[in-house]
Amino acid sequence: MGHTHPSYSFVVFFTAEQQFLKTTIALADDHYLGACLSPGLPHEEEETDQFTRYAALFIDRNYFELRCRHYLAAAPTPVYFWQQFAVSPETMIDIKRFIDAGDRPTRYSLPYRNALAELITQGLLQGLFPSDSGVSLLSPKMDVVAIIDYMEDHFGDKLTVPLLARKMGLSASQFNRRFKQETGSSPMDFFLELRLKKARKLLRSSTKTITEIAQDCGFASASHFSTAFKKHTSLSPSDYQQLYQRAT
Repeated sequence: MGHTHPSYSFVVFFTAEQQFLKTTIALADDHYLGACLSPGLPHEEEETDQFTRYAALFIDRNYFELRCRHYLAAAPTPVYFWQQFAVSPETMIDIKRFIDAGDRPTRYSLPYRNALAELITQGLLQGLFPSDSGVSLLSPKMDVVAIIDYMEDHFGDKLTVPLLARKMGLSASQFNRRFKQETGSSPMDFFLELRLKKARKLLRSSTKTITEIAQDCGFASASHFSTAFKKHTSLSPSDYQQLYQRAT
């Protein structure tokens, strides 16, 4: 029997070979098929004997319709019954990052996933409204995601709040406030945790010395690294390394 959902339902197919829907739109080679179903519409998925790889996303009704206003102005949100649209490769990457963050939870995976959820929502909206100029209206959470990616790529560099704030076009105080609002952590605490995560990985898999790992992860000295590491893990870097080696 048919059933309904209280939220907006999206399906994004990983490959063109799928039996879920009959494709009715033209897709560029690097784009993916997406489909949207409005809340409350009865539907039933047709059973097939073929396996279909797709991502199913459910977006809160109020959350989604609020963001639709950037694209629709005062017009009501349309009613969609598996409305097909093109999903960009960038949005597909964000969906895969969202899935990956859930498979490998960390202390910051929830705020990171929340930021990615905003980015994915905006990407889906751009697919539904390709002719609208909603790009300049994207949420600041997109900038937070970009800053997190920048931190990941520069974990061994000396990053400061003023430098990161300039990348978002904000004052240091505004940046601090916005970053903490989105992640639950201050920028520098977040960056320290990221560095320590990288250090734990190196301690488990590298033959480098503690001093070399400290330098690679941007710590001023081995003693500074050891102090920070022990404060967060209750183990010194050498004890952590030996414990992992014994376990394997």
